[in-house]
Amino acid sequence: MNFLFICPSPGTLGGVETLIVRMSRWLASNGHRVSLLVERGDSWIHTVPEGVQYVVLNERFRELYFYHHARRLWNSLGWPQPDVIKSFDLGASWIASQLGQIVGKDCRVIAGLYASFLFKWYHAPERLGAFHPARMILKNYLESIPPSARVVCGMDQVEELEEVYHQQCVLWPIPLDTSHFEPAVRKAKWGKIVSVGRLSAMKEYNFYMVDVVKELRKRGHEVTWSVYGGGDYEPEMRRLIKAADLEQAITLEGGFPYHRFWHCLADAHVFVGMGTSILEAALFKVPNVYAIAYDRSGVTYGPVHRIPPGSIGPGLTSTPKLKVVDEIERILRLSPQDYETEQELNYRHVQPHSMDESMNTFLQLAKNAAPTKHGKF
Repeated sequence: MNFLFICPSPGTLGGVETLIVRMSRWLASNGHRVSLLVERGDSWIHTVPEGVQYVVLNERFRELYFYHHARRLWNSLGWPQPDVIKSFDLGASWIASQLGQIVGKDCRVIAGLYASFLFKWYHAPERLGAFHPARMILKNYLESIPPSARVVCGMDQVEELEEVYHQQCVLWPIPLDTSHFEPAVRKAKWGKIVSVGRLSAMKEYNFYMVDVVKELRKRGHEVTWSVYGGGDYEPEMRRLIKAADLEQAITLEGGFPYHRFWHCLADAHVFVGMGTSILEAALFKVPNVYAIAYDRSGVTYGPVHRIPPGSIGPGLTSTPKLKVVDEIERILRLSPQDYETEQELNYRHVQPHSMDESMNTFLQLAKNAAPTKHGKF
């Protein structure tokens, strides 16, 4: 099959970019053709596997939102017609729908969403006035793209779409590929907390974790926190760390080559995070505490093995009742035998995300997806 991926990436290596590279590698190695149209690729496009063609459009990416400009741009590429066009956010689902209409009726559109609270916050009915630019994009997603072609990675997204717009979508256990990680040996250092991820919106746990470290040390636990990644939140984090007098206990390690992910976790006693990184940490058998997207209060559902199977995050039907600080302390107090049990519980829980099983499920979804209802743009 011939796949075309559409991604308005900001240029940083985040969860979506990692997913694109991972999917591309598996598809290409299994005899499929993959092409990418991306907005920016500053720090990640070099990780795209050989044989995958791509174009970084930069400012020209916006042309894809307008039908006639998109048709002209597409024709200028001279690429073969895709069998499947896969988008990775709501705006890109609009672009995918247009390109699907441009290239022909046999093309399937798979609209993927990989962020929480898109419908309760960002695209809630009360926030979209009659002339809001996102209104038409949302209308296209709800009315033109069939439920069988709407793919999400978390039960919270399934529940949210049904609650707000009374519509359905498909939960897909996104693939985890650990084959490209450099081998590392786990030798946990008691008290060392590690987080890996961008320091930007949705990752607000990076702020409350400063208070968590302070509280744990106040309780007599000489913990440290190592943070890998960069982003807009870094200056504010440094200010908070200095104000709390924790510069010796908290280190901002900056970016790192993704293939060395497990090296960052080799001596971690506890992992705090979300998204694919916490699933990958679980595969490396690191006990963890799930950080909820956008939360600033420090609540959690606990370890990743307590979230729904196949989901990248918890659902919305139950309220988180645990505190991150208490869950970290629980892990700190585990006996060696109970610590080993905690490792195994997380490891077994993420097995449905194995690369082959997940990607074969995706291929079946692509084949079974109903056609997009094309309209006039």
